[in-house]
Amino acid sequence: MSAHTRARLAVILLIAGAVVSALTIPAEIAEILLPELGADQELAENPAGAVVLLLLFGLSLLTIAIYIATVVVFLMWLHRCANNLRAFGYWTSQIAHSPAWAVGSFFVPIVNLFVPYKATKEIWEKSRPSESVPFSFSKSPPSFFPAWWGFWIACNFASNIYFRMTMGGAPREATAIVGVVSDSLSIAAAGFAIMVIKEITRRQEETSQHLTLAPTMPPPPPRFEAAANQPSQP
Repeated sequence: MSAHTRARLAVILLIAGAVVSALTIPAEIAEILLPELGADQELAENPAGAVVLLLLFGLSLLTIAIYIATVVVFLMWLHRCANNLRAFGYWTSQIAHSPAWAVGSFFVPIVNLFVPYKATKEIWEKSRPSESVPFSFSKSPPSFFPAWWGFWIACNFASNIYFRMTMGGAPREATAIVGVVSDSLSIAAAGFAIMVIKEITRRQEETSQHLTLAPTMPPPPPRFEAAANQPSQP
């Protein structure tokens, strides 16, 4: 089954997340430059600080919502692409990462540092007929595959540090700088993720177009012959 619809929705959500991150960066820079809204201050005493604080809060909520939706849709797309490998002629024993493991490996600590990338790479490699003459398929994935995974890992580390600094009451200037780094990495990771999604989807659609399916013919109708020794009617 085609993963085109899920791929398109995942790309839209990744773009939306990158846009929100791009809007968050100037808000975090403003947090560094503008005076902080004190706990004993009225909003009228520091309106700029209040605006920045409310803006960052709203963007944070929007970021979380888009992130959750993106993760769900991306994993649904990945599961569909992994399932499609069987339609391309691969037996279950020939696939190192099952569709369930390709998705579930993202949630296993330590394992999620390398197995999801290996599963995605395998999906790319086997998104072609198992027994056919290569036509437009390369043997190695494009360079943006490792770039996507590198920026994704770096973004997650930076996001975790930013969250811990926010919850731990770290200096707001240092926290804002880490936030800018995290958002910048997030934008880069989203851009490379879009390229990965489009590449795998294109590869699978091209494979589907070149698969030669044997025509299914209905069985011939039964033939009834008169018994050789059937007595004749008087």
